[in-house]
Amino acid sequence: MSLNKILETEILKSVENGIQNKTDFIAVEQPLEIRLAHYINDLKTLVITMCSPDDIEDLIYGYLFTENIINCANDIIEISTFDNELGLIAEVILDHTIDFEKFLNKRQGMVHASCGVCGKTEFDELLTFKYPKILKSDNKISSEIIQSLPGKLNQHQQAFTKTGGIHASALFDLNGELIIVREDIGRHNALDKLIGAALQLDLLPLSENIVLLSGRISFELVHKSLMAGVTVLAAIGAPSSLSVEVAKVNNLQLIGFTKPESYNIYGK
Repeated sequence: MSLNKILETEILKSVENGIQNKTDFIAVEQPLEIRLAHYINDLKTLVITMCSPDDIEDLIYGYLFTENIINCANDIIEISTFDNELGLIAEVILDHTIDFEKFLNKRQGMVHASCGVCGKTEFDELLTFKYPKILKSDNKISSEIIQSLPGKLNQHQQAFTKTGGIHASALFDLNGELIIVREDIGRHNALDKLIGAALQLDLLPLSENIVLLSGRISFELVHKSLMAGVTVLAAIGAPSSLSVEVAKVNNLQLIGFTKPESYNIYGK
């Protein structure tokens, strides 16, 4: 496990007999500025997002893919990441066929947790977006498999176990076997990291998989999942009304409140 996203710190903790000095772990949060170009001397800032400072390349691949800027892993020629006094900077060289300039004027200010909506100036485009056609699987997933997923994810949430402040996204096959786990202080970043890792492994579309989120399901997470061809999106938390609506329109099976003993199906 990368410890870049965990910081050990001294705290004062209230206990039965008063206040004690304790050591605790907190989640690291840093700004990441993503700059794009076809040539290294022509970099332009796409976005500044807050994230956990690990698996940055996965985050960039996933973010650019779910934002519809790139179509495949080969569209990224090179990523150079470095620190400055303010945070992380990622310089991304794209294939000359990628028209990224049209995306630059659709974002204003800072994007929090790479949400996919914050900073966009044309929200209606998201609601009418034509997602890649989902390839529906004929395989049936048993209740036992769905109910087993939270426990399997929990075994790999090392940063969450230490800090209580990290979200996770996990990719499983239809038999419930874990393939990829990614964590981040932002739930949207965690999913982008997962999709970015899957993109580099040539696993997309994720039509023969289950994606499990450690928190709630918002519209932005449904949007990112649909971009990756997900057919089954489950979460330990609750879905929002818009996430349910978009899932139903796009034939995405949405599962919330996933527990070892039960779960709710909202869209299929």
